[in-house]
Amino acid sequence: MNIIDIEEIGWNTSEYEDSYLDGEIHQHMVKVATYVKLGSGHVHSTKKVEDDGLAVSDTQYIGAYEYAPGGWISDHIHSNAEQWYYIINGKATMKVGSEEKLSNVGTIVFIPRNTVHSYRVVGDEPLRILNVATFFSDGPSITTMVK
Repeated sequence: MNIIDIEEIGWNTSEYEDSYLDGEIHQHMVKVATYVKLGSGHVHSTKKVEDDGLAVSDTQYIGAYEYAPGGWISDHIHSNAEQWYYIINGKATMKVGSEEKLSNVGTIVFIPRNTVHSYRVVGDEPLRILNVATFFSDGPSITTMVK
């Protein structure tokens, strides 16, 4: 399967439990969709999915998240990953490096590796984002909070 319906695989999870950094980065996240490592059947979150033929790359991941109104992700850096966000629902103030912009449905955000990024949900609607990440094998993958 190479075509994914996010409404079928995502949003059917229970309350989000822990961030990958002990809850210090992801604040007020209410749901996390299945986060699939494409081509391998592994996931980045707590759910295991079976290998169903998703064959993009061994280093590419895709996931979807929902944040409650007022939720946010603190400033942080990924040493070994580039990310693309696509806003499915809601609005947020997105920050990438020194650029900050109010963004809504249809916005695409590119985050180069080693670049500070964060966002905060704006308004009364939950924020749903699709996150596509590419991890590089030239060193360890480290996520660091920026203070």
